[in-house]
Parts: sequence; structure tokens; C-alpha cells
Amino acid sequence: MHDDLFSPTIREQPAPGRPPWRPESIVYPAFFGGPLAAATLGVLNGRRLALPTGHLLAIAGAGLAGFAARAVVEGFTDGNSPTRLAGTVTGLLVWLVVLSLQRRPFRVVALRGHGPARLLGPGFAAAIGCGLLEAILLVVLVR
Repeated sequence: MHDDLFSPTIREQPAPGRPPWRPESIVYPAFFGGPLAAATLGVLNGRRLALPTGHLLAIAGAGLAGFAARAVVEGFTDGNSPTRLAGTVTGLLVWLVVLSLQRRPFRVVALRGHGPARLLGPGFAAAIGCGLLEAILLVVLVR
């Protein structure tokens, strides 16, 4: 047997190019910006964490599915309240996908001694930019 019980499981590796954001922090832009904001930040953070392409595609697909669900709700209702609520709910669902795929890789990065990056600027940019993009796309596609 070649198992060594006392060998470290987390090996020394060079620091990542750009430090990742905490996956838990993406909840705020997801809540206020909707599914496209959550997916955008999730994919960018996944690249920082060097996630496999399949995981990145799953996050992007969840964002597109969340936006499609929001568009369906917009198509069946004429009020702003259900549409805004649908944007918040679908954004949080996309965030759960991001969290499930990125929590473990982020822990590995944190255990290696690398601190997280600040999400304040990119989070505001994603929430505002993707929120406006969703509003424009909903007006163009649904109405």
C-alpha cells in the first residue's frame, strides 16, 4: 500500500492570478440584480477558481434558465410586482447553483492562505448593469 496517512492533502500551489470572491457574497447582486447578475459573477468567479468548463456552462445555463423563467412570468402578468419578485427568486436560485459548485473550491483556496477579493465594485456593476439589461430584454422580448 502506498497510502501515507500523514501526507498533506492540500498541496502548495502558486497563488491564483486574481483572488476569487466569496461565493456567499454573490447573494447580494443575485438578490438585487437577478439571474443574469448571479450567473455573470458566478462564471467570472468560477474562472478565478479554475473550475472545469462543465461547471461554468452549468452556471451560465442556470442564469439563462432563470432569465427565461422571469420572462415567462412577465409574459403572463402585467404588473411590476410579480416580475420583480420573479427576478429576485430566480436570481437566488442561480446563486444556489453558484454556491453549490464553488463552495468547496473556494475553501481550498482559503486553506492555502489566499484571502478573498472584494466584491463591492463588481457586485454593484453586475446588479445595476445586468438588472438594466434584463429590463431592456424583457421590454423587447415580451411586450
